[in-house]
Amino acid sequence: MPENRSTHLVLWENLYSEGDLVKMVVILALVLVSLMVTVCALGNHVEQYYPLVYCLPIVLISLWFPRQGLKVTSVLVAGFLLIHLHYFTIGSSVDLISLGLYSSLFFWMLGATSLFTKNTHLAVSRYKRLIEEADDARFLCDTGTLRILAVNRRCAEIFGCEPYELLGVPPETLWADAAELQRFADAMRREGYVGNLEQTFLTRSGDFHAVLLSCRSLPPDTLYECSVVDIGQFRSERDQLLKSNGRLQSLIHQSHDLIFMQDADGRFLHFYWVRAEENGIDPAVIVGKRMDALLPSDAAERHALQLAEVIETRRATTYDLTCDFNGSSHVFSVTLSPMLGGGGNLIGIVGVARDVTEVKQQKMVCMQLEWEIDHWKEFLTTAAHELRTPLQPIIGYLRLMLDDPDYYGLNEEACRILALCLESSGHERAVVDKMLDLSLLAMEHVELHIADVDLRALIDTVVLDGGYDQQAEIANEVPENLYIRGDSDRMYQVLGSLISNAVKYNSPPKNVWIRYTESNQNHYIMVTDNGIGIPYEVLGSIFRPFYVGDATQLNRECGRLGLGLSIAKKYVQMHGGEITVASDVGAGSTFTIRISKEV
Repeated sequence: MPENRSTHLVLWENLYSEGDLVKMVVILALVLVSLMVTVCALGNHVEQYYPLVYCLPIVLISLWFPRQGLKVTSVLVAGFLLIHLHYFTIGSSVDLISLGLYSSLFFWMLGATSLFTKNTHLAVSRYKRLIEEADDARFLCDTGTLRILAVNRRCAEIFGCEPYELLGVPPETLWADAAELQRFADAMRREGYVGNLEQTFLTRSGDFHAVLLSCRSLPPDTLYECSVVDIGQFRSERDQLLKSNGRLQSLIHQSHDLIFMQDADGRFLHFYWVRAEENGIDPAVIVGKRMDALLPSDAAERHALQLAEVIETRRATTYDLTCDFNGSSHVFSVTLSPMLGGGGNLIGIVGVARDVTEVKQQKMVCMQLEWEIDHWKEFLTTAAHELRTPLQPIIGYLRLMLDDPDYYGLNEEACRILALCLESSGHERAVVDKMLDLSLLAMEHVELHIADVDLRALIDTVVLDGGYDQQAEIANEVPENLYIRGDSDRMYQVLGSLISNAVKYNSPPKNVWIRYTESNQNHYIMVTDNGIGIPYEVLGSIFRPFYVGDATQLNRECGRLGLGLSIAKKYVQMHGGEITVASDVGAGSTFTIRISKEV
């Protein structure tokens, strides 16, 4: 009995949607209205045309629910006759001939409408919305030709088509095997129902697709309603899972990490290490034993404490473990993670141990190197200060003597020698200043004071202060009133270094062009000369500290120490930009400064 009730419930849910329930309410209301109209008409002795009201529920039941048409019409006719019989018994006048004619008319109306609704297209229209709104993949087909008459999108996706592309398609183009199609057709004609019949369909691309097909006939309509379950997807997912498992096994065997699994008692359930043999370890012997079979007692005890913490907290943990294998010390970074079952119960502990011995050694080397670099920076700063201190009085006394040579009794030759000494001291001070700037940059003791800088005016100041317009033809092509965001003093040094090099490494007629362009995010300042150019193989070295293009020409006259471009590059980087160079030997060079508009 419960089984029959469940079956009826399933059939009810599949056959009737919310729209069908509304239709039933409408028909029931019309039936009641028809009976009430009959009562009122007979009570008021109005006997003309009122029976025609009965035609409306009969037509609707024939269109919407043809299988229930005879039952509902019989109820209507029975009610019609009983009401008239009641009034006949109480003495009212009843035309028995008209009563019989109307009863026959009602059944004739049912028959005519039913024949009309047996048209396949009308039947499809009744079920089309039910098919299209179904949550699972469904289609409707003709019982004779098995051509698809209605299909929803989920079903069409299995075939790789749009729903409209499947309408009217013959079954031979959908079934991959003609024998399977014949078995399906025979079973439907014999039983009127098939459930979970495994079939193979052809997709639009010509691929085979396995499905489970369940169908039932819809009497009295010549239609089959079918639902499709895509088991090809399940098979694909299973194949993908198997492939993933294979790849995982491959990765494990290619890994140099020690991979293991322990139970809650600490016994090894799985142990794999590609370097196990060379370290004198037999995984087959280790499985089933605890960590003390592999490690010294102190290391095994420490691992047991970490294992207990993971079991208690159900959280992963990482720690470093030092142990000896085959006489060599190893440092492992061990990660332990709990493996939980579907119900949340602990299955075991998965561990991965990575040999980080070389990493630790490299880290120690890096720390030593970092310490040495810090000391070198401090030495450079101290040396720059110590060199700068004695230069100040020397330069001061030389200028004092040259300002009044007669007072100090200096002849012309002595003045010439002292002037050379003053010039050389100036060069030395410039070099020391650059060394000090570089040391401050290295120690990150330089702060930028960002403000709006008039770029053209700044370039004019650099050219005028350096006297570069006296040594070469300088063309400042930067537009008037162009402001950039930056540190004016640092940009002064950057431009001074580039313009100085453009003038210094040039040959008559010396020409230097300073140009500007921009993008949405950046400013671009180009310093171009027609000088000797830079060989391609040294372009990557010119920004290194203390690099000089021709070391044989390193002399005090020029005061060259190879720091200008290095300092300029660091200042530009502090502005969030960079310096690039393009050069052609014998034709000149172009240095480009890129600075972000938002510093």
